[in-house]
Amino acid sequence: MTKQLFIIAALFISCSAFGQKFEADKGSIDSIIGVKQYKIIFEYPSDLEVHKFNSEKEFLEFQVNKRENKKAGSGEEFKELWFKNRANRYEPTFIKEFNDFRLEDRHVTVSRNYQEADHTMVVKVLFIDPGKDIVLWHQKAELEVTYEIYRTDNLETLLFSTKPLQIHGIADGDEFEKVTTAFGELGRWSAKFFCRKT
Repeated sequence: MTKQLFIIAALFISCSAFGQKFEADKGSIDSIIGVKQYKIIFEYPSDLEVHKFNSEKEFLEFQVNKRENKKAGSGEEFKELWFKNRANRYEPTFIKEFNDFRLEDRHVTVSRNYQEADHTMVVKVLFIDPGKDIVLWHQKAELEVTYEIYRTDNLETLLFSTKPLQIHGIADGDEFEKVTTAFGELGRWSAKFFCRKT
């Protein structure tokens, strides 16, 4: 039994590590070696995927109707927060967690307000699973994103990009809290990559 549990745990860790692995897609990582600051931009495409729904619009319609049937106004409030929380909660959490990580001899930082930064990091959010709670089961939120790096003065020329990266947060809290923790975890993992590999 102990051996079986060990194998299961090892498989779980392996799968988790795979989901959080940075893999180059285009360009060369050599082009950003030594960069210490990035102006950061978050993008959410019009065809953003949401788990188990054909589109983000369909997801929001479902959430609005479900909540409005229980309490008038709560559905529209959810829809409003779905978009507002990007700039107000998710992105600041990512930035804080990213900037809090440092090595003894390397510290890479990001900010939406770095006007002097020579390089720009674009985080494209491709997929969101906001998680859910079913009786005693709490599902974590999950994200899938890509990274693109450009020189700030030439946003037409891609220096480096990654293949889609999957990551999840913790299972506690409502949908917005779950997504917030996923962005926080993404920030930490991203900082580790850019500090150690560039």
